[in-house]
Amino acid sequence: MYIRKSDYKTHIKYTNEEKEKIVLLYLNHQMGVRQIVREFKLYGDQALYRWVKIYEKYGSIIETRGKATKLNNPNKGRPRKHLEKTLEELSKDELIERVRMLEDIKKSLVYLTSQQPNKNTK
Repeated sequence: MYIRKSDYKTHIKYTNEEKEKIVLLYLNHQMGVRQIVREFKLYGDQALYRWVKIYEKYGSIIETRGKATKLNNPNKGRPRKHLEKTLEELSKDELIERVRMLEDIKKSLVYLTSQQPNKNTK
């Protein structure tokens, strides 16, 4: 059996304070991009440029990737096809239709919960 040995190493994870020190070395022209990448063992210069962009935008390093929620980014995700109206905006006919639909769902739920579970299904 052949086992393939990987030359890849795990990435070093830097704290926000360490990232800020690295960015300040770059912005104060104390070290160049290649020197920073080599000395701090960054995978590439894109990480440094991303940190610089965040530092210039917010004044400090804060991690912005993967942290979006509906509270701080309400337009996150796929937009809805049909925007739902509030109950006050619905017409009388639309309200009646919605109540009938909810009653049908309620009846279906009652029926399904009253059924005996099928022993053949898992």
